[in-house]
Amino acid sequence: MNPAEVHLLNVLLSLFKELRKWGFSLGVEEYMLAVRSLQAGFGIGDRNSLERLCCTLWTKSKTEACLLKRLLDEVIKQPVEIPQSTPTESPQTVPETSEQSSSQTPLQKLEESISQPTSSTEIPLDIDEPEQVIQAIRQNWDNSLEMSYYRQNSVDEYLPVTPRQIKQNWRFLRRRVREGSLAELNVEGTVEKICQQGVLLGPVMMPSYKNRAELVLLVDQGGSMVPFHHLSRQLIDKAQQGGNLTKIGVYYFYNYPEKYLYTDPNRLKYQLVTDVLGAIDSRTGVLIVSDAGAARGNLNELREEYTVKFLKQLEQSVRYYAWLNPMPNDSWQDTTAGKIARSVPMFEMSREGLNAAINTLRGRYVYWERPYQGMVQS
Repeated sequence: MNPAEVHLLNVLLSLFKELRKWGFSLGVEEYMLAVRSLQAGFGIGDRNSLERLCCTLWTKSKTEACLLKRLLDEVIKQPVEIPQSTPTESPQTVPETSEQSSSQTPLQKLEESISQPTSSTEIPLDIDEPEQVIQAIRQNWDNSLEMSYYRQNSVDEYLPVTPRQIKQNWRFLRRRVREGSLAELNVEGTVEKICQQGVLLGPVMMPSYKNRAELVLLVDQGGSMVPFHHLSRQLIDKAQQGGNLTKIGVYYFYNYPEKYLYTDPNRLKYQLVTDVLGAIDSRTGVLIVSDAGAARGNLNELREEYTVKFLKQLEQSVRYYAWLNPMPNDSWQDTTAGKIARSVPMFEMSREGLNAAINTLRGRYVYWERPYQGMVQS
């Protein structure tokens, strides 16, 4: 990605944050729509093109459009560090004098950088889940957060729990059962046999332990969970690859399971909730992965009602279930997540939270160092 693209993306993200501070009802979906528009080649020509694109996507009135225009001017005037390249000088190149460079305003520099011809395919397509947006959402848009795109090891910088930690935690989900061929020595049985017969005629053998734990993941897909899709995929992939589990089922839903659960992330193939729950063994651990409305920061009574209704259905089918929330638990207060957390063991998606959730699926008592304050008060 060239410096002009870095500059443009930083301007877009800074403008997005400023608009949210002014009360614009913008979320991750609106931000990603603007990024995809840039990928398609819209809003790249000059400053006015960028303004028209943002007004089209993010404003609903002339007042909002005027405010956006003013904030865009302020964002452009802010100094943005762009890595300088060192092009090879040619005899025909005339170096720019210091007077010419100093006479340019920040706005002119941005227009000049944006007006450079850029192919839309040069912007990486893996920007669907920018790590900096996820980090900003989890930190409630900290003003001191400096945005720089595509740093090395950026995944480890923003993930509340690393892929390695996820894989390690999944290995603790076990339900040990002795079965199979006689491969281990039964010491107690052998001693008892010697006592009965008075002589050792042969050892007593027994089957070895095998992990017969089964897991079902119910993953909220789309909406406010868009920035956390990477985390959801990490949970699924590490459980399938290194969890050593007997059986893993993955189903998707949007906001809350109502009538159907979907077997693919695009929510095209579905099964009835009653059929899915009816096929689950009572000893299977069920882990729900959703922000439960905490990312939006509001209270949705309809979502609470249908979620609690589903949890009652789930309780009749399985013994062990837990909820993993990608938002920190101090952000659940006065939201739908805070209400739902009173009906289900809910933990934030951190190393300690994942460990507590897995212990819950194992049927063990969980001492959670950071309980949700709403549960404590109630």
